[in-house]
Amino acid sequence: MKLVDPFKFTKFDRTPAELEAMILFSIMVANKRADQTYAKFEALMEWPPHARTPFDKVRAWARQGTLLGRLKQIRAGQYKRIARAFRGVLDLDLRACTVKDLETVHGIGPKTARMFLLHSRPNQRLAVLDTHVLAYLRDHLVPDVPRSTPPAGKTYARLEQAFLGHCDANGKNPAQFDLEIWEQRTKSVINEVQP
Repeated sequence: MKLVDPFKFTKFDRTPAELEAMILFSIMVANKRADQTYAKFEALMEWPPHARTPFDKVRAWARQGTLLGRLKQIRAGQYKRIARAFRGVLDLDLRACTVKDLETVHGIGPKTARMFLLHSRPNQRLAVLDTHVLAYLRDHLVPDVPRSTPPAGKTYARLEQAFLGHCDANGKNPAQFDLEIWEQRTKSVINEVQP
């Protein structure tokens, strides 16, 4: 059974184990392709088989001093950032945490925090400013849109409001619109790469 599916990412009735898997995957996938990261995440979650939840696995690796080694074994990249963020989320209440709570975890920025909340809770007014959404905003003549995700602050807030304005104008909730843009942009990139 998949605990998280990057291609059906919006789900508002996740079990506790599914929420744990979602936040861990969200940390791992930052600045990486979802399909490749998902395969690595699945490999990571295979061991230890007796651990009941994803957080139980992380706790076991941290206790044994093998967390960095496990991440290196699956070639996760950004090993120290991911390991630190994994340890940092273990005590969060994933049903009640806020963007601010998530952003206080070293290794979680505004995009990852919002991705987790937008796709795990209904009625969130947030924007996941990944390269796909930024390209959409540039294509729709929003001024001064950077090519990569800006840090938390004025620029992120301005672009988040622009995205939410486009959601409202198109009659879409932000989670739905985010996924539509991601799917459309991902398919066009894949088509460009294929012969």
